[in-house]
Amino acid sequence: MMPATVRPFAQADTPCCTAILALAGRDTFGPVANAAAFTAATQGEAILVAERDGIVIGFAAVHTEDAPDYFLHHLYVHPAHSGQGIGAQLLAAVVARFGPHLSLKTQLGNTGARRFYARAGWVEDAGDGGVDILGAWIRVRYRAAPPVQ
Repeated sequence: MMPATVRPFAQADTPCCTAILALAGRDTFGPVANAAAFTAATQGEAILVAERDGIVIGFAAVHTEDAPDYFLHHLYVHPAHSGQGIGAQLLAAVVARFGPHLSLKTQLGNTGARRFYARAGWVEDAGDGGVDILGAWIRVRYRAAPPVQ
């Protein structure tokens, strides 16, 4: 399978991103019925999209208000394209663009996401967690590879 192209979000991407959030993010964010819900869920965030053959198949949204500490709020791939490395491509693009001060939250019960981020070198911060309406969560932080000596 050919890799996706990762690029900045354009307003025309809203319908595809809304559908992806509705399908892939429903367990986290509940029903996302329309573009207004997508826009509200990503308000003020920098969004990157992954596309293949002109079709958006995934997106990542980063909260940038607390720069240089950035928060990866969303990373979702359309279920029809999962397991093809698209999430890893999006995550790499987020790291390349927003650099070393990245974190995210994930539910403790979301073992798939926890394994995905661990494989990418992100580290769970056992001292930073809590409980929200979805249950217990933990902070996960990007850890850049140590410099080569």
